[in-house]
Amino acid sequence: MRDITRETNICWGGMGAMADRYVEDIGYLYDLADMILITDNKGNIEYYKIFRSLGTRICEDPVGMNILDLHQHLKKKTSTVMKVIEKGEPIINELQSLNIFKERTVQVLTSTFPIRDGEEVVGVIEIDRYHDPDVRRLPARKNFSASHDAYFTINDVVTNHPVMKDLLEKTRRAARTSSPIMIWGETGTGKELIAQSVHNHSFRRTNAFVSQNCSAIPLTLGESIFFGTTSGSFTGAQEKIGLFEMAHEGTLLLDEINSMDIQLQSKLLRATESRSIRKIGGTDSIRVDVRLVTTLNEDPHLAIENGKLRRDLFYRLAVVLLKLPPLRERREDIPLLIDYFIESYNHHIGGNIKGVDPSVKELFMEYRWPGNIRELKHVIESAFNFADGGLITLNDLPSYLLDGEREERIDPYDLNKQLEAFERNCILRAIEGSTSLKETAAKLNISRQSLRYKLDRFGLSIES
Repeated sequence: MRDITRETNICWGGMGAMADRYVEDIGYLYDLADMILITDNKGNIEYYKIFRSLGTRICEDPVGMNILDLHQHLKKKTSTVMKVIEKGEPIINELQSLNIFKERTVQVLTSTFPIRDGEEVVGVIEIDRYHDPDVRRLPARKNFSASHDAYFTINDVVTNHPVMKDLLEKTRRAARTSSPIMIWGETGTGKELIAQSVHNHSFRRTNAFVSQNCSAIPLTLGESIFFGTTSGSFTGAQEKIGLFEMAHEGTLLLDEINSMDIQLQSKLLRATESRSIRKIGGTDSIRVDVRLVTTLNEDPHLAIENGKLRRDLFYRLAVVLLKLPPLRERREDIPLLIDYFIESYNHHIGGNIKGVDPSVKELFMEYRWPGNIRELKHVIESAFNFADGGLITLNDLPSYLLDGEREERIDPYDLNKQLEAFERNCILRAIEGSTSLKETAAKLNISRQSLRYKLDRFGLSIES
């Protein structure tokens, strides 16, 4: 946990406008807060939020009320808020009984900190955790092995394009909070690079970054993968942690969320709303502090319309929505990327390539790049295997790329040629990220026999 006393010892003259932004961060910075409130130096409530409800609240919106009016059983001498205002010293983990809900009085562990403007106490921030024996919480984060490490930062993004520069600035700002982020863009545009950058520019960067491809989750195993299992919960079941526990106090990346089964999406929604999980076969709820980042390879609104993404889950996970432009919309970055990949492969492969032939650069600038940056990277790598001189020439490129050049110049009124080009590009997109003929055929919703015929027809190949 970060030093909350230091965080709140700030010059904060005008509280109203800044309260929302500050409190959304601190709700996550303090380990698993259930309720947060901010008052001025009179005890008047400026901000009030409950992260997990246990019933019907006695007052839905107490902002503007005095803390002693909200909790009439408290007095100046027993209210942690009023004691901190008077003495200016923080109170850590004091047990209080609060009448927050009509159905019951709840026990909370309260930590209250002064907010200062210089030496003057101008208000307090109070963080409450339910002291509920029926709700189990995770201890401080264990050293679980992450399924994937995050290496990239914003500085690794190669661009001079104004849209990308704006996106990177938004990424940097959003990384400072714990709001869920959804990133969408075509295959190969660098969504995971941005996701890793979010993690590495956040206060969670020293904790786990766990990545899961949602298309690889079978429905029957989905709950156990996400939430874990208890020993004996079903035949052969062992005590096992799930992705949420692995990513506790870190970041969980759910790649291709639009490939996740709709039934499993509903269970994910419940976990994200309650910020707690229950293992298969378990009886205890486990509180988890996880920053969720999701990616899609299509417009999320189209995914919703096509029944691939729950609308309510979209609203929950797309608090921050980032769209990565395809490479064809940022062609001025192509020369930069060419130089970057050549330098990288010179270093890793031990080559001595100086650049590309002017005819290659012209082709690269005209080609549509359906596989985006990933395709450009693989084309450069392929050329390194054949280039003899100091420059990459047309003869060093994959043959399909030369066909792609002609496709860009076909008669826009030639329906047969346009349909052929469209079909070929669909197949190329399906091949990207696929590991077998069967998987590619399933993406295209055609038989393997039909796919083999089309691959031969277009001069393409894939491992079967």
